[in-house]
Amino acid sequence: MFRLIKSSLLVLFSAYCLVLAGAASAQAESKPAFISDALFVYLHSGPSNQYRIIGTVNAGQSVTFLSEDAETGYAQIQFEDNKTGWLPKEYVTYTPGLVSQLAQLKADYANHNENINQLEQQRDQLNSQLNKAVAERQTALEQLEQANRAYEQLKGQVEATQSSIWQKPMVLGSLILLAGLIFGLLLPLLMPKRRDSERWM
Repeated sequence: MFRLIKSSLLVLFSAYCLVLAGAASAQAESKPAFISDALFVYLHSGPSNQYRIIGTVNAGQSVTFLSEDAETGYAQIQFEDNKTGWLPKEYVTYTPGLVSQLAQLKADYANHNENINQLEQQRDQLNSQLNKAVAERQTALEQLEQANRAYEQLKGQVEATQSSIWQKPMVLGSLILLAGLIFGLLLPLLMPKRRDSERWM
């Protein structure tokens, strides 16, 4: 009889130790989690729906997983400033729910739109600068063409003026007269010397 009681106490003590070890390991394995995509989930004060309801958590809400009860399939979570409660384990997930993903997608979409708007503004500025540079180049080409035409006109006028000067009879006659006058002034200065030299001979 004593052995039976002793063995029973030993079994109960071992079971109690296992329960304590399981609870300790479950508490040590606390990790971030999320509430799955349900509208809201009731929280109970203990690991079953027999315990009183102490509140609700919304779908996609960020919580901390603390432990679970394997018998009832309930998980203990921490939420909102260290409050704790129990809910069915199937409502706990370790990936963000659709609500959180949708919020993240909206934020990413807004950032992409902002980047696109900035790129479009930069593109418009570059197009404006390009159009301005093309207009300035076109103006420079037109000015160069006008300068070339003016140069050709001046060159033609100079050539026409030079050729017309020599073709005028009065100018040609004046030059011949001037040459004859110079020759007439120089010739008497040379002739007397010849006569003097002939006399001495």
